[in-house]
Amino acid sequence: MKNKKDIIYLIIAGVLFVGTLIFCLNVYFFDNKDNNELKVEEVSKTKDIEHVSYKDVVFYKNDGTEIKLSDYQNSPVVLLFVNKSSEDSIEELNRLEGMSERYADKINFFVINCAQDVDNEFQNNHSLEIYYDFYEEARRNYNVSEYPSIIYITEDNEVFNAKSGLTTTDALEANLDILSGNI
Repeated sequence: MKNKKDIIYLIIAGVLFVGTLIFCLNVYFFDNKDNNELKVEEVSKTKDIEHVSYKDVVFYKNDGTEIKLSDYQNSPVVLLFVNKSSEDSIEELNRLEGMSERYADKINFFVINCAQDVDNEFQNNHSLEIYYDFYEEARRNYNVSEYPSIIYITEDNEVFNAKSGLTTTDALEANLDILSGNI
């Protein structure tokens, strides 16, 4: 009987040893590849905005001054629709701000806060000017129902891309390169 117990203990010890060995090899070969660098892939959470074409709309500076989109004809335009209470909107706005300086001489950027109230603190926390869609004209005309939403308009007043949701940095940069002619 003692021999059977010893054999069972040896089998259990062998199974534990093999399991531990497999675990250690998995950690070493798969978790440590690329010299322990952790790479985070950005995942796009965007959807196409359907039936979008150029429309001349009016939006407003925080002091009530009207801005007409048609005043920026013959120049590429980016319209970023945000809601200041949406974390994705703030992330998208921050990402666009980080890239806007590089394209400032080629693209007009309009960040449109779809909240009905003017928020000077929100403006002060961002380098791009914040505009307002008080009467929801821009939002309705560009079929915006989610925040953030971004509309890319060429210098020929053609919408070449319209997305709702959080884009990746690569997608944002690629669209800005196309719009600015930096391809």
